[in-house]
Amino acid sequence: VVLGFFALIVMASVLQYVFEYSSRLNALVAGVALGLAVIPIIFTISEDALTSVPRSYAQAALALGAAPWQVSWQIVLPAALPGVFAACILGFGRAIGETMIVLMASGNASIVSASIFDSCRTLTATIAAELAEVVFGGNHYRILFLLGTLLFAVTFVTNVFGDLIVH
Repeated sequence: VVLGFFALIVMASVLQYVFEYSSRLNALVAGVALGLAVIPIIFTISEDALTSVPRSYAQAALALGAAPWQVSWQIVLPAALPGVFAACILGFGRAIGETMIVLMASGNASIVSASIFDSCRTLTATIAAELAEVVFGGNHYRILFLLGTLLFAVTFVTNVFGDLIVH
C-alpha cells in the first residue's frame, strides 16, 4: 500500500513530467512501481543463493590461477544459478499477484490498449475493485471467481515450470 501510494502521488507526477504523456496513471507507472516492489525479493534470495556456494569452490579456482572475475562468473554463478532462477520466479509470482500497487497506480481503467502510456487494469485489481459490488451467486460473481481461478492457474504453472527448470 505504501509503495502504491508513493507511485500514485510522486512517481506518476515525475514520470508524466519526464515523458510528457496525457494520462498520469498508466501501465508504465504501475510497471515501475512493481519493479521496485519485486527487486528486494529477487535480490535477497539471489544473495542467499550466491553466498551459500561453498567457499572451497572459489578457493580451489583461485588456487588453480583463475582471476577473481572468472571465479565469480564461471564457478560461483553457475553453482548458484538454480537459486537465482528461483528468486526470479518468486519475484515474477509476486508481480503477478500484486493487487494494491496496480490498483492505485495503473489508472484502473478496463480498456485494451497497446500503449504503456494508457490506463489499464489487471486481474487482481479487477477482483479487488468489483467483488464488493456484485450480487452473490450471480454471473458477475462467478466471472470474478473465474478470474481468480485463472490467476491461480497462471501462478501454479509458473511455479511448476520454475521447479522443473531448477531441478
